[in-house]
Amino acid sequence: MTYGVESSGFVKKTLTVIQTEINAALRDGISPTLNLLATSIFGQIVGVFGDKLRELWDVAEAVYRAFHPDYATGDALDNIAAITGVIRLPATPSTVTLDQMFLDAGVTVPAGSVVSVGSEGARFVTTAALVNSLGYNATLSVEAESEDNGEIVGLAKTLDTIQTPVSGWSAAAQLTCGTAENYALDGKSLTLKVDRGSVQTVTFAAGDPWTAAAAAAEIASQTSGLTASAQNSRVRLKSDTEGTGSAIEVTGGTANTPLAFSTTEVKGFNTADAVEGTNLETDPELRVRREALLRASGSSTVEAIRAKLLEIAGVLQVTVLENTSDVTDGDGLPPHSFEAVVYRASWTAAQEQEVADTIWENKPAGIATYGSETDTVEDSQGINHTIYWSKPTAVNIYIAATLTKDTDLYPTDGDDQVKAALVAKGDSLLVGEDVIALVFKAIPLGIAGVVDVTAFTIDTVTPPVGTANISIGVRQIAAFDTSRITVT
Repeated sequence: MTYGVESSGFVKKTLTVIQTEINAALRDGISPTLNLLATSIFGQIVGVFGDKLRELWDVAEAVYRAFHPDYATGDALDNIAAITGVIRLPATPSTVTLDQMFLDAGVTVPAGSVVSVGSEGARFVTTAALVNSLGYNATLSVEAESEDNGEIVGLAKTLDTIQTPVSGWSAAAQLTCGTAENYALDGKSLTLKVDRGSVQTVTFAAGDPWTAAAAAAEIASQTSGLTASAQNSRVRLKSDTEGTGSAIEVTGGTANTPLAFSTTEVKGFNTADAVEGTNLETDPELRVRREALLRASGSSTVEAIRAKLLEIAGVLQVTVLENTSDVTDGDGLPPHSFEAVVYRASWTAAQEQEVADTIWENKPAGIATYGSETDTVEDSQGINHTIYWSKPTAVNIYIAATLTKDTDLYPTDGDDQVKAALVAKGDSLLVGEDVIALVFKAIPLGIAGVVDVTAFTIDTVTPPVGTANISIGVRQIAAFDTSRITVT
């Protein structure tokens, strides 16, 4: 048998073959009766040198296969893919909007400030300085990204700890009422919860009209665990707890009609989930994308346009609709046109322009683009062209699930695990894909300790009341967030 590069491919010598050949050479060169048992000196030498020769054959095989994209790995695969202009997609950070940043008047939180999930959880860094120039204490918003790249999870209301303290920046949950003084509160009541504790009730006696300071003093005198004060002629509630566990929730009461507190729980710095980043593209993922781009190269087909748009950094999904008929079709596309529906978590003007440029570079000549977004592209002749395309409309999905639990097995963060699992399933849905109620109802059963789902509603309104499937249009995408899921 011959070894090395043959017509059938690379044939590698095994360790057994190598040792057999060395044994034969020793007996031919020294003595036919030479003791080559594994326990003998010569036998051990054969074993050592045979193993090293096997390593050389392994290297030779790796070099041979490094020239084939189906077998190349790591850097070798990167080199092959780069020949056709395909670069391995890098890992990216998760991003989140910190929209519950409470700052005293005049305080600046510098870019690079760090908040985390609890004291030891995922860390997120602000990407810009946040300045409270309003002249009064206020809740402001700033963007942040995870310190590490990858699918870093930051569920709604869980980023609640300051890792880089700044004087005048508080991690306590705070809530300001929606209307300014004066208030008609006589005989009315307000119910609220602090740090997810039991419901506390405040009853207002005579005092109309109530100023913000008087109303705050009354609330403070009848509750525990919070500080109430007047801020900019409005009543502000603040948990006495800083960071982990700090929460404020006005649950109702007749006094909330004139005060107009939001009844959504305030906890942490983020009211919505972080948009998870991506891990470094794996070898199998790179191979699949390389082949898809090669098939698309040089063509203007629907698949080619879709493949090129998916190549844009940050683009998560693309659907390309086309109408080849002479009349407007059922999706509203004019005759002989196509529409690219492109989805990503957030957009900048430059990213939108990149989509339009990509469509122009890959569209067939004489075929119209269609969509709700418009961008201008200048061709090589200096002529401007208007490119139309669309972003899918997000359809917010609300879920309420009532579970029967085995308390011995159900984890302390079980509710968060259920919410995260529901969001993960929702995020896997494609543009235009319907939400199947039964699929989502079964998700909680995958969490340890969940015995049954005794009630389940899923809807596009809050509170959710529906139990049927939710239809999603071809230009829509179902949007899931743990802040819109209730687990009891």
